[in-house]
Amino acid sequence: MEDWRAKALESFPDLQDIVKEEQGGPIGLWIELFYKLTRAYDEQPSNDDLIRRIYDYADWCLNQPSTGDATTDPSSAAAVGLFESIPLNQNVSEDLHRWISVEQFEGFENLFRYLQSDEEYLRFTDKFMRKKKGLTS
Repeated sequence: MEDWRAKALESFPDLQDIVKEEQGGPIGLWIELFYKLTRAYDEQPSNDDLIRRIYDYADWCLNQPSTGDATTDPSSAAAVGLFESIPLNQNVSEDLHRWISVEQFEGFENLFRYLQSDEEYLRFTDKFMRKKKGLTS
């Protein structure tokens, strides 16, 4: 079994069917996980346990060595399947400050900019930094 799938099964015992059946590789799984992430914010209260596990799994993926193949690389999959999409969902983006550090945010600049104009990115960054300062001060 691939490492990314084994770690996903460990991280998401409640999503075993999705993880086991995913034929699209790690990017296919990240598409499913981003959908689950957005749905976690629709719950009242939001499903912080699932949200935390998704960000923890993303951190694990980002720290895996490159496979040299975009279709099997967990790091690339998390970057494209999660972080590029965060600015496109208001609920996810407005809560991002709780789940990543300023250093991580700055490291994801190219990913966050990919689907945004310069003006949108500046607004997104400003909101994140203001919320982060409010959280830590």
